[in-house]
Amino acid sequence: MRQDTHHDRRSLLKRLGMAITLLGLDASPASARSSKAAAAYRDSPKGGQSCANCSWYSSGGRCEVVSGKVSPRGWCALWG
Repeated sequence: MRQDTHHDRRSLLKRLGMAITLLGLDASPASARSSKAAAAYRDSPKGGQSCANCSWYSSGGRCEVVSGKVSPRGWCALWG
């Protein structure tokens, strides 16, 4: 059941972001990026959680919420 709750929350957050964008408000991830230190970023995964399976991760080592290049095998406290 926890898995379903996790996906429902993720879906809700994505829809909220799209609604804000459609309203023309500046909610771009670039304006809300955290430093690696503030996000407690590290270059190794935490259990089964890694940047590669995080909803914020984009190919090429980019993250929508953490500034700078990140490793697909990395992890941070903003994982989601």
